[in-house]
Amino acid sequence: MTFEQIRSVVIGRMQQWAGIPAANVDYPNNDEPFDPAGKTIWARLANIPGLSSTPEVGNGPSVRRTGILVIQLFVPTYKGTLAITKAADTLVQHFEYYSAPEGPLDFFAASASVIGDDGKGWYQVNVSIPYRAY
Repeated sequence: MTFEQIRSVVIGRMQQWAGIPAANVDYPNNDEPFDPAGKTIWARLANIPGLSSTPEVGNGPSVRRTGILVIQLFVPTYKGTLAITKAADTLVQHFEYYSAPEGPLDFFAASASVIGDDGKGWYQVNVSIPYRAY
């Protein structure tokens, strides 16, 4: 798969997630600036490509691409962690061990990291999901 194909699958899958309102997701390099003001929960998507390799050369090289999908979840500080924990759970269920029918793209076990208060009024939890594509 190409980087563009991976990007397309990742964004398409993220848009299918019903864990928070679709308008509350900040995608990379949006057409318009994202303003989280007044939102009770929101997310920011980052697709971080990793190393590529060529595990097979048979009739031609077969390139394997890896990466980590990081979804940063935010709720207002001092409003509790129930909403963000539920959102993280549904996000994990949505992506973990998903295999894209558009091509050989597989997601693996997700991990959550509590970042906490960012000093700007938001409490943050990051969900990281590694992937592999051919």
